[in-house]
Amino acid sequence: MKTPAYFPRRALCLGIAAASHLALSVPSLAQETQPNSNIKIVSPIEEISVVARQRSSATDVIAERLEYDVVTDIISSEQIVRVGDPNVAAALRRVPGLTLVDDKFIYVRGLGERYSSAQLNGALVPSPDLQRNVIPLDIFPAELIESLAVQKVYSADMPANFGGGNVDIRTRAIPEDLLINISVGTGWASDSTGKDGLSYAGGSDDAFGTDDGTRALPQQITQAISTYRGDISVSNIYQTLNKDGGFHTVNEAAAINRDLAATLNRDVDINSAKNDYDKKLKLGVGNKWTLGEEWDIGFLALGSYDRKARNKDRTNRSNNAPDSIYSETLATTDEVSLSTSLSGGLVYGEDHQIDVMHLFIRNTEDEASIERGFNANNATIDSGNRYVTYDIRYEERELTTNQIKGSHNLVSSFNQFVYELPFRWADELNFSWYYSDSQATTEKPNEVSITGLDSIDVQTGELLASRMASLSTAAVFHFTDMEDNVESYGWDFTLPLSGDNFDLELSGGLDSSRKDRTYLGTTVNFDTSNAPLAVLDDTPGAVLSDDVLLNRNNAMLISLGSAEAESYLAAQMLDGYYGKFDVTFEDTWRFSGGVRHENFRQVSLPIDTLDFDNQSRVSNEELANIVVNESKDYPSLSMTYMTQNFWAEQFQFRLGYGGTTVRPDLREVAVVQYIDPTTDYRVVGNPYLETSDLQNVDARGEWFFDDGDSFTVSAFFKEIDSPIETIRAAGSDDNVVLTFVNAEKANLAGVEIEWLKALDNVASWTEGYFVSGNLTFSDSDITISDTDIGLTNNSRRMTGHSKEVANIQLGYDSPSGFHSATLAFNYFGDRIVFAARDGADDAYEQPFNSLDLNYAFYPIENLSVRLRATNLLGEKRSIEQDSAVILEESAERTFSLGVKWDL
Repeated sequence: MKTPAYFPRRALCLGIAAASHLALSVPSLAQETQPNSNIKIVSPIEEISVVARQRSSATDVIAERLEYDVVTDIISSEQIVRVGDPNVAAALRRVPGLTLVDDKFIYVRGLGERYSSAQLNGALVPSPDLQRNVIPLDIFPAELIESLAVQKVYSADMPANFGGGNVDIRTRAIPEDLLINISVGTGWASDSTGKDGLSYAGGSDDAFGTDDGTRALPQQITQAISTYRGDISVSNIYQTLNKDGGFHTVNEAAAINRDLAATLNRDVDINSAKNDYDKKLKLGVGNKWTLGEEWDIGFLALGSYDRKARNKDRTNRSNNAPDSIYSETLATTDEVSLSTSLSGGLVYGEDHQIDVMHLFIRNTEDEASIERGFNANNATIDSGNRYVTYDIRYEERELTTNQIKGSHNLVSSFNQFVYELPFRWADELNFSWYYSDSQATTEKPNEVSITGLDSIDVQTGELLASRMASLSTAAVFHFTDMEDNVESYGWDFTLPLSGDNFDLELSGGLDSSRKDRTYLGTTVNFDTSNAPLAVLDDTPGAVLSDDVLLNRNNAMLISLGSAEAESYLAAQMLDGYYGKFDVTFEDTWRFSGGVRHENFRQVSLPIDTLDFDNQSRVSNEELANIVVNESKDYPSLSMTYMTQNFWAEQFQFRLGYGGTTVRPDLREVAVVQYIDPTTDYRVVGNPYLETSDLQNVDARGEWFFDDGDSFTVSAFFKEIDSPIETIRAAGSDDNVVLTFVNAEKANLAGVEIEWLKALDNVASWTEGYFVSGNLTFSDSDITISDTDIGLTNNSRRMTGHSKEVANIQLGYDSPSGFHSATLAFNYFGDRIVFAARDGADDAYEQPFNSLDLNYAFYPIENLSVRLRATNLLGEKRSIEQDSAVILEESAERTFSLGVKWDL
């Protein structure tokens, strides 16, 4: 959105931007300057001194914020290049109030991921992550980005599904001139690289992590499901007519069942293997051509490759008996990420531009793990038995997006008729539009879990023997296939007007999206209840060999798991319309506001792929309960007071209000189970979740100094009706199962402090140093009056909320411009992972301190060398409940080295 002209504000922004650009783009001038001098830019305001690279990047974030009617942080492509951020997630670490989780997902102002959202060029894009409703932001390479807009205060031109903040990833289509770059890198992790890990032979082990097709559900089983109408057990096959019109004998039925079992990919032996170093490669090429005097055309092609192997040690304990009911897991994940993008653009003068983009992102994870431990049943700590579980998982995620967007300045033809009105039409009417079509797929073929029992010496813990467990689900082969399709489109218009003492901008627009999801799951169980206790020689491959399975005396048979909680169909439809105004009076007062109307419809329908007799059909009454149909208005209003020389060269006070909503994600309303990748807990949805409505109030004071320093204090308050909370499900004992419920009401209030301070004048040796950061202090309370849920604490803090969040950076830019470094400290306070029941305390994720170092060396103009080190403190991630550590997971120190060459 274009803001009305405000001279002092624009002068400060332009002055800072110009100084930064000059210091960075004209290295010869910077090097000719005396070591203790700064480049000065003469402007209508006081002189502005700028230190290159990182500090100027931090300054630009503050300066560009002045131009927006609500609190918005902007990170441009130039800023990302200066600091050397490899992807979107890394760049967002510098934004106030944002915490990066797993180097992928953002938490805003201490709130969980439910209250954050992301867009791609203003469009809704599905997440390729099966377990998350937000896009993992590390999949977008920095070279693709034109700018990042982080908005923490709602305005009517944003989607109303707005909790704590929204990130809009804006891609670029045309480079300024010829662009060629190549980046190569490597990396290592303290507990993984060069160390022994786990692997298995099944599937494929090529450099791109592709599946060779052997993991897929066998066609023979697919055909048998149809032939035997969803039941391939011996008892059902025995009662089914054969091709001759007679019935199978029991022996024939058992033989058919064993033959079907033998079609599964059982190459699941887990072996020890040494983990290799990380491998990274990025390529980029693009150009722009001028055709005639008015036309520009160009393209940009990018590609990236990243492969890494990580060991992960995890300990799970029961909160009731942590010393006797616990397990220890060693897992190794081989992850391969690929991304390619091709974009192009056509520009006519300064008034018209059309961009197109094709984006493809592919991520695979191949994981092998072994878990050993004790439970309260047949593997108690004093029984001489210890359970062991062998798991393998291959997961392939893909995101494909095609977009086209345009922006146009439509010159008004009505100027000659409106001169006598108290305002003047501007010579422009801005119109922008977009269309986006995306598909996200997730496949988990041949996810295998095999359970055994170890016989151990109770005194020494020495392993004496190992055998297959006698269970109806001793071995489980699971197949998952999810596909999301999202189509979205929209348009906006902006009409600037001006009078003698005011500038006015009117805007309005539409956004529509259609999303459909197909989620299919199939489970094959091996029943060993009546089979001889097979010996496990470290890994279970021999137990499931052809020699064993096809032996008629083995009695190890297969059956299909219940499909009722494994598959569903879902759809969402959203149509939003808004109108908005933005007016500035005498360069001092600014008011903006508007209303957004949204029609939202959603349905999630469980399906049973094994129900050939249509016995599980959803009734009309049940369907009415799971269909969401909402039509609501969402208002926004903001005020800004602007002045100079109020303790600083520029001061702004902002006050804003917005009514928004947070809707449950499709995965949260679907009655299917999945594994949360962060905690390894099982999660099941609740089809009766309701939408949460929020009332948001924000106030902010901003001080900007002529040397680029700044100081900001913000206060915020949120009132939430029917907030969605994560709780422990009823009936889960040693294995934690989580679900979701609506509470009655929640409140959140907090203060955010942000600063940027140069240290040039502190001492002679501090030249080039600066410190920046932000602190967020907040508290929340939530009320659940429904005692039938059985929660221990019906009044408490919101789940996923941290009271304290800190992001502090000490930066250095050498006067010569050859070196830059950042030492970044990130902290979040404890937060409730899930609300407990039946008298147990709530489970809290413990505070995590992260210290990262980023160093860059620029030996020549077109070459940069970068070293990164993360988690230097080596802290572990842990969750506590009832004073017991119920989950503890390693978090490695990682180091990476990269070299980049730009033409």
